[in-house]
Formats: sequence, structure tokens, C-alpha cells
Amino acid sequence: MSDSTENRSPLGKEILMSIHCIMKSHSRHFHVLSILFLLPIFFTLVIYPSFHLAFFHPNYSFFQLHSYIISVTASEVTVLLVYTLFVVLFFLCAVATITYSAVQVSYDRPISLVSSIKSIRNSFFPLLSTCIFSHTIFISITMLLFFSVKIGIKYDLNHLGFMFILVIVPVLLWLQVNWSLAYVIAVVESKWGFETLRRSAYLMKGMSWLTFWTHLSNMLIYVLLLGSLVAFGSMVLVILDAAEGNQWRSFGVISQTLLYSVLGFVVMNYYLLGNVATYMYCKDFNGEKSSLEIGNKFTGASEYVSMPLGGEKNHAIV
Repeated sequence: MSDSTENRSPLGKEILMSIHCIMKSHSRHFHVLSILFLLPIFFTLVIYPSFHLAFFHPNYSFFQLHSYIISVTASEVTVLLVYTLFVVLFFLCAVATITYSAVQVSYDRPISLVSSIKSIRNSFFPLLSTCIFSHTIFISITMLLFFSVKIGIKYDLNHLGFMFILVIVPVLLWLQVNWSLAYVIAVVESKWGFETLRRSAYLMKGMSWLTFWTHLSNMLIYVLLLGSLVAFGSMVLVILDAAEGNQWRSFGVISQTLLYSVLGFVVMNYYLLGNVATYMYCKDFNGEKSSLEIGNKFTGASEYVSMPLGGEKNHAIV
């Protein structure tokens, strides 16, 4: 552990200070990136369920769930897959540009909208491979949990399903925390696939249990906020049948949709910046003060500038 990590403020407070410094210095830049890549995600997440049901299930009624059977067609699955690819594409672009920009700001380097967008070219495939590897593992574990619970219910072995839940859910949370820096590593260090997961786990390895739980609680807060915004916004539109007729054009529906969409991309923007700040914190915690890893990738700078905390910057010549 480096000397600079001793007597530090709590992780949560330090991360918030770092996010504040980044946003304060280039707020317009990050807002533009969020509007370009995050706003389309949250806007469509809010309106998609309503329009999907209106198009494929016009007789659907939210208040008659018990009497309506939804049959899924091949065209419906195709549309859902295309939409999922759209969300993944824009999400990876958002991660690439916002992470790149945040790292540039953290190392006191100039940034521009053009350079941030160009960074997608270098980061997209490392991010995509990381996304595929991590989600394959998460989905596999989740499916194991699902089938375990289903078998327990089928053979009246409810205790078996309960035991799997007690074991697998903490494992999923543990992996989520330990792999939370994977996307940042894919952008900053140009690592691919499982290597980003291994590297993230290594950086998180030396953290104390208090820091671990602080990071986990921060992640859960962001997830709950994002999930609540999307779920509540889309549910209201479904209940109102906003896609039917011209209701979706009304001022109330449009303003509500925009409100949830804007709140969603703001929260997501802060979450991505928080991951960058946590990455910097973990590198400093593990004594990795060299800028060699990212200097060649971005601008080749020879000067390391630590994460700006509380408006201060510490310089150390490499």
C-alpha cells in the first residue's frame, strides 16, 4: 500500500469528491456525451414496453392480467433482439467515451468531443468481449439458480432452492463488486475478455471489508435508482396505454417520459464516473503510481497527475 492511501477519507466520500471535480471541470462535455449515447437508451427503455405491447398485443390490458395469455411470436423475438443490440451498442459507446474523457480529465489532459467519440474505435471490441464474458458467466449462474429453485418446487424440496439462493446470490454480488472495474480496464488498459475480469478482481483484492461493503452499497443504490426510474416510467405508460391512439403525443406523457429519461442518464453518468474514480482509488491503493499503462494509449504524457480530490492535484514526475 502506498503512503498516499494512509489516513484517507472514506471511499464513498472520496469517490463523490472525485466525481464532483470531474463534472465541475467539464460538465458540458459529459452532458453532451450522455445526451448522445445514454439518453437514447433510457428514452427507449421507458417507451419500448408500451409500444411493444401496442404493436404485438393490441388487446392487452394491464388490469386484466389474469384473463390474458401472451403468446410470443418469432417476429416479436426478432424485434426484441434487435432492440437489445441497440441498447448494448449505445451502452458500450457511452462507457467508452465517458470513461475515456474521465480518465483524460483525471490526468489533467485536454479533451474534446471529437477525440472522445474517436476513442470508441479503440475501446469497442475490448468492451464487447468483456461484456460477453461477464454476462455469460452471470447468466449461467442465474440459470443455475433458476433451475435449482424450479427443481426444488417440483419435487417439494423447497429447502434445496432456498439453500441455493443463500449461496448463489452472495456469489453474484461478490462477482459484481470484484468485476465492477472491468469496463474501465477495457478502455484504459486495452485488455480483453476474461483478462479484464481478472485484472478488476486483482485491483479490488486488497480492499478492506468496509470498503467492499461501501462499494457494494453504492452499486446497489445506483441499480435501485435506475431500475426504479425505468420501471416506474414504463409502467405508467403501459397502464395508460400511451401507445394507443394519440395519447403518447400529449404534453403530460411526453414531459413524463423526458423526465424519467433525463434522470436516468444523469444517474448512469454519475455511475460510470464513479467507476473511473474507484479504479483510480484502487490503483493508488495497490501502489500503482505509473502512468505507463495509459500514457501510450492516450497522449503519451510523461507526467502522472493523481485523481483530483477536493479540488487539489498532486504531481509526481515519472
